[in-house]
Amino acid sequence: MGEIDYKKIEKIIHYGFKNKDILKTAFTHSSYANQHNVESYERYEYLGDSILNFVIADSLFKSYENEQEGTLTKWRAKLVNSDNLSYIIKELDLEKFVLIGDSAKKQDFTKSMREDLFESIVGAIYLDSSLEKARRFILRFIDTTNMNKKKDIDYKSLLQERIQSTHGANLVYFTYEDPLEKGRFCSEVYINDIFVARAFSRSKKNAQLECAKLALSDDKTLDKILN
Repeated sequence: MGEIDYKKIEKIIHYGFKNKDILKTAFTHSSYANQHNVESYERYEYLGDSILNFVIADSLFKSYENEQEGTLTKWRAKLVNSDNLSYIIKELDLEKFVLIGDSAKKQDFTKSMREDLFESIVGAIYLDSSLEKARRFILRFIDTTNMNKKKDIDYKSLLQERIQSTHGANLVYFTYEDPLEKGRFCSEVYINDIFVARAFSRSKKNAQLECAKLALSDDKTLDKILN
């Protein structure tokens, strides 16, 4: 059976579990659970997803009394989408603590798995303590303030930051009008002359942003080029 460094996890997430078994389950992937006949984090993830959506919706509802339902829904979706949750888990470097079975160890830790982990942690904190403690965890890492002043995520800057740590990495975008559809632009991104991603949009700027977003989601290719 695998072991988890409880103290390190609790320090990172700013919450100490009373029941360490709950914490362990929150970091147990289904491949490990099936191999060792234990519970995986899938049920926690289901619970955490509902709690996350409620907490963010509640925070936005109370903070922006003059905003309409459509705007609040858009903001909530932006805050709880897989890109944002995956980014948080990656920044916290929590994926390294997940118990993974032999059948999945050769696979990459995907964006979807990071999203699941964040939701699992939310569900675990709720089960171990209370909705209020789960709320504190969520709002510690997801900022719902100044939504009416926030700009969309700048994926180009995030991609640039990702490669800056690699000496000599060269990032180039090629953006041109799509020859097959008038008024649509295609953007391609290359790192060290290696093709990474391609995206389309009605504006050059958005095409590049979508291209950078796709590149960031392809951890396998980025790691292969940059490492």
